[in-house]
Amino acid sequence: MPAIPVTVLGPAESGKTVYLASLFRRLAIPRPDLGFHVQLPPEQSTSLNRIYQQITSPDAWPDPQRRSEISEWEFTCSVRTARNETYSPFSITYLDYSGEHLTEPDGRVEAGNQVLSRIEESEFLLILLDGVKVLRFLDGDLRLTEDLVAVFSHMMKSRGIVHFVITKWDVLAAAGHTVQAVMDCLLRHPDFRDAVETLLRSPGGARGVRFIPVSSVGLDFAALGPDGMTMVKKGGFPTPLNVEIPFMAVLMDLFEAQLKEMERQGAPESQRQQQIDRGNQRLEWARMARDRMPLVRGLLRTAAARSPVMRLVRDHMAEAFLQFVETQVSAYGSRVEKDITQLRDRMLRATSEKEALNGLVALFHAKLAEFEAEHPGSRLIKGESSWTTA
Repeated sequence: MPAIPVTVLGPAESGKTVYLASLFRRLAIPRPDLGFHVQLPPEQSTSLNRIYQQITSPDAWPDPQRRSEISEWEFTCSVRTARNETYSPFSITYLDYSGEHLTEPDGRVEAGNQVLSRIEESEFLLILLDGVKVLRFLDGDLRLTEDLVAVFSHMMKSRGIVHFVITKWDVLAAAGHTVQAVMDCLLRHPDFRDAVETLLRSPGGARGVRFIPVSSVGLDFAALGPDGMTMVKKGGFPTPLNVEIPFMAVLMDLFEAQLKEMERQGAPESQRQQQIDRGNQRLEWARMARDRMPLVRGLLRTAAARSPVMRLVRDHMAEAFLQFVETQVSAYGSRVEKDITQLRDRMLRATSEKEALNGLVALFHAKLAEFEAEHPGSRLIKGESSWTTA
């Protein structure tokens, strides 16, 4: 099962760790509206649960990652077919690290080099925009773009597909902002606009670039404190908002690529069935040959009783030869039977895989369409002469 590297690219305090813990909590439990769930190794599940407990506690937020700390979380995506079979096509690995590696790189720190190498090899990048800094940016504070200059320079080293994730959306929603308004303001900044246009011209930009608003705790769990930068908890229970949408956007691209590869490489079902039929014919021949061995021995005994020469053949050659043939025929039959079983299992598994993936693609299309209807203009698409929103 391949592991697909996805890197969450964000400066310090942009909400990477809180987002991953909230994402895990949302996806770890099978839910009717999602169609899939994720599993993590036990020790990783325990760690993310502990972080989520810190999120829900009334007094403090999880501690930020230290420079020397790097955590890689492996989310195994599992889906269930109509036959009630569970299928895990691949896993996605998320890297969690100190955002200072992006904005204040230190070549002496080995962890920093590991982060930069991971960015280059990632097939997908999720760029986190700190919602509090976005809110300040809308008021004329340019600290957001100062952070993003460093992020964009690293982003350009990757050939992966890129989506933007606006964290702490509860702050922006409380101020009455929409995704379209936030995007329009961001894209008026020349650095941001040029970076997005470069993404749309790249091969990975063919499907467009998404701006996805998320709140890891929901709209009513926390509010902006008196200092205008710190989030203060109000109490109650977190109700994460849209945290699965970036995950779905990534999986949509992966699943569609997987289905195309299955169509390209996989033999048609009728061809596989023909292979099974031919195997059954060979197996029938092997079984028939094995069943006739006692008859051959009987004929040999009859011939040996009438002929001294045949008796000599029987005593010195025939029995050993017949045992050899019988062993070979039996082994051949077992081999053919195993091949048939494997081919049939492969055909059934491919059918299940395709059924599961097609079902998820349909579900994700519907969920993403619903999301886009709720947040018009959240996806930028490259047009003939410029880019447009979808």
